[in-house]
Amino acid sequence: MSPLRLYCILLPALAVISCASLGPAYRYKAPLIDRGEAIIYLQPMPQEANPLNFTIARIFALPAEGEPIELWPVFNAINGAQLVGLQKHLAGGVLPPGVYSGLALQIQKALIMTPEGEVALFVPPQPIVVNHPFTITRQSAQALFLSFNPAKFITDEVQFTPVFSLAAPGRVLTNLTGLVTNADANSISVFNTRTMQIVDVIATGQGPQGIVLDQRRARAYVAAARDDAVEVYDIFQGGLIGRIRLNFKDRPVELALAPDARTLLSVNQGSNSVSILDARSMFEVARIGVGEGPTSAVIGPSGLRAFVFNSRSSTISVIDLTQRGVAVTIGVEGAPLRGAFNLRGDKLFVISSASPNLTVIDLSRLAVVKTIFIGMGAVSITADLQLDQIFVGKQIGQEVVVIDPQSLVFVDTIAVGGNPVYLAIDSQERSLFAALSDRRILQKVDLTSKKIIARVEVDQGAFAVAVMGKR
Repeated sequence: MSPLRLYCILLPALAVISCASLGPAYRYKAPLIDRGEAIIYLQPMPQEANPLNFTIARIFALPAEGEPIELWPVFNAINGAQLVGLQKHLAGGVLPPGVYSGLALQIQKALIMTPEGEVALFVPPQPIVVNHPFTITRQSAQALFLSFNPAKFITDEVQFTPVFSLAAPGRVLTNLTGLVTNADANSISVFNTRTMQIVDVIATGQGPQGIVLDQRRARAYVAAARDDAVEVYDIFQGGLIGRIRLNFKDRPVELALAPDARTLLSVNQGSNSVSILDARSMFEVARIGVGEGPTSAVIGPSGLRAFVFNSRSSTISVIDLTQRGVAVTIGVEGAPLRGAFNLRGDKLFVISSASPNLTVIDLSRLAVVKTIFIGMGAVSITADLQLDQIFVGKQIGQEVVVIDPQSLVFVDTIAVGGNPVYLAIDSQERSLFAALSDRRILQKVDLTSKKIIARVEVDQGAFAVAVMGKR
């Protein structure tokens, strides 16, 4: 499609919204069924674009045959100085299957800072066509990465003449791969743990929440809560390879994988039950009733027992995985949400949504031996098994509290500036990842300095994080 013909098609609509404000961010709440989706990321701006500001009024996908299809904008104000080294989630939308020739961008305005002050640039009247063929398939997501070329983006001193390029996802070393489930977007954001950039997006079933990884087989198991299923993905290919159907209204919310990578637990909040799944055959082999409102589960280091946290009944169901039944029920204060083991594996630390205390359970006695005051608002927990520290994410205070499991006191806090709904440790890079659901951001914290060193944008309803190399 020629730029002139494209301009003639888009001109009436562009005239209407040329001064309109940015519309609401798109969401992928409905199942794709017979459609696919495209997700556009703007790659970090080059240093040469530091003094440049411009606005992208609209973005269109260009089918090989047919009329342009508008994508929903997520972000449109490009500030060169602020985006040097920072990737941005730019736009996306649901598209019919087929071959597309690329994208079209309409620039609304452009400014550049000079020693004399801010200067307005003339923007191109025609949409800028970025040629790069891509294919949309049913029930799949296509991530595309838009890059700004810093060479000669201004001509005649006042004419803005930007050049963009488009690329598909590339391969990333397996041990540098991380994944974030986005419950409201029905997707998984795949990121590079070292560069902290999104490298791919995987479309999932409805309401993806808990995720666990089989490190050896490079498989990801995802709880699709609104589909009553556990989905299995190949991390290398990013494709669905299996689906384990559960009962209607089971609503699986969290998963736990045993050390043998064969026993997989699904915590079914809708039916107050836990499904024991064979990860290899992808089949449910047993179902166990637990307390009310189960939220998550952890499997002990030996792989023989699982601990299920029942928030509404204020209990922990201890499951004997060899006998496939509840062995003991432990009463705890508040509404237990999650837990993590210390390095020795002899204590379980439990957070509660209705208590300011962190509960410590002695696993030899299966009894509460201490509570540690950390304040209200705990939502996430994980353990660093190299330094032997416990990290608790708190919504109130927007911080992560660091606990010493030997002295049983908190020793540090890390401000994260959002609701840290999920925490994960990268043992290779000595980093902590915190998913901030309210900001759609994943933050990376250096475990030595306890400082935030990087962040990456994910999507609506960021829920769980899993990284290759985690122990």
